[in-house]
Amino acid sequence: MKNYEINFKQDVILVEPRIGGNIGAIARLCNNFGINRLVLIAPQVDHLDGDARKRAKHSIKYLEDAEIVSSLEEIKQNYSFLIGTSAKAGLNYNVFRQPSFPWNLSEIQNVSQGIIGIVFGREDRGLSNEELRLCDILVNIPVPGEHRVMNISQAVAIILYEIWKELSQTEKRIAEERTSTSVERKILFDLVQELIDLIHYEDYRKPIAFHSFTTVINRSFSTSEEIHSLIGIFKTILQQLKETKGRD
Repeated sequence: MKNYEINFKQDVILVEPRIGGNIGAIARLCNNFGINRLVLIAPQVDHLDGDARKRAKHSIKYLEDAEIVSSLEEIKQNYSFLIGTSAKAGLNYNVFRQPSFPWNLSEIQNVSQGIIGIVFGREDRGLSNEELRLCDILVNIPVPGEHRVMNISQAVAIILYEIWKELSQTEKRIAEERTSTSVERKILFDLVQELIDLIHYEDYRKPIAFHSFTTVINRSFSTSEEIHSLIGIFKTILQQLKETKGRD
């Protein structure tokens, strides 16, 4: 495989993995694609057992150096972007499972700093809605056959390949535009949340509206300049709305 220069690191994050062989196979994939680190959240099996080592082959270093943590929330702040993956795409009424697809990841090339975390759920039931809320975008791999749930190592292979392909097919220099950081986006999101809370709008719709806004922004891989422009706009709107309410 030809090496392509990228300007960010990638971690593969497995939530409560139960099968040592799967962990080993994924460690081997991490080595294939030059992944920064393998992160295991509350593993349900010894990730250094015989099956894991056998499947990892010459990639045991990813098993030995794996980071073990207790929850996704614990490490969210370590990442510029968290990409959640799910075999279950949501219908229109479930905004938390509205997916993007692997071939829509071309804008990932604009990430110029930090670490991207790619989160894969449990072998038997994937990621919960609560865990998906912690992710910036959701990626689904559509499968046409009757059995539409893939083995987790197969899913990891597809996602890592699609990301590598998008990175390798472009000559655009990442340094030209700096993608916004999670801190910058949080400032914008806090303003939007305050605005939503301030206006007259059905309470049950407010979290859906907020989630929809954050999803659009996160999927766009907006630049720092774009986010700061939006921050200025929403600050002005919020200030004028407060002044109007004060006069009333």
